[in-house]
Amino acid sequence: MPRYQRPSSIELAQQKAQRAMVEGVGGLQFVAQAPPGLGRLIRIPFYQVVATIGFASLDPGVIANAAAMPAAYAAGSASATHPVVSVLPPVGPITVTATATLATPQISWATMRIVGFEAIVYEPILPAVPMMQFAFQNLQIGGGATLFVHQDFAPAGIYLAGQDSFAGLRDYPLLRSPNTSTVQIQGVGDGTGLGPDAVSFSCNLVCEILMDDNYGSHIPGPYARPGALVRQGGSFVQ
Repeated sequence: MPRYQRPSSIELAQQKAQRAMVEGVGGLQFVAQAPPGLGRLIRIPFYQVVATIGFASLDPGVIANAAAMPAAYAAGSASATHPVVSVLPPVGPITVTATATLATPQISWATMRIVGFEAIVYEPILPAVPMMQFAFQNLQIGGGATLFVHQDFAPAGIYLAGQDSFAGLRDYPLLRSPNTSTVQIQGVGDGTGLGPDAVSFSCNLVCEILMDDNYGSHIPGPYARPGALVRQGGSFVQ
């Protein structure tokens, strides 16, 4: 007659796990494929492609040294390859600078969904005097209606990079070549009380790639799915 042997604690744990696989859940295993998160977003920089007085694109091929900066501000300096732009503050009683128009390059190799807009302002952490501020208006795709919810200028603080979320847009259309995006910017402030130093900025169009000519299609995030927003009309209705 075989002798009974008490199972070890390891064997008891294994038996318990095996029973759990068939009691209650029937041994089914569920796997959820999570859509890509914020790490899938890309930034397309805006460039000052049309020269504007008081705005100097910091392109070393155009502005060789600091001595060339006064002339670059006076005539305006454009660049299609360097996105950082330096702006002189308004002078005297003038409260705004000229208005510059920036544009993204054509992206011929992908179809993208626009997700947001962001700006980066480079200024001293502890300025000795008040610094000039920036304002944006007319974010457009291919010359269409503005995607900003405001019709006029709004402070750049709404769109500063590094915030927890992007400021909402009126719509989130597709961006396909040959269409590009444009936005307008101006410096704002009381010229009599601002610091004399120029302030630099750059801005980006935030997108998600839906189709890449070389890498194929991607699983879109929730913000890029046609069914994510249900509305009558608009670019989410395919």
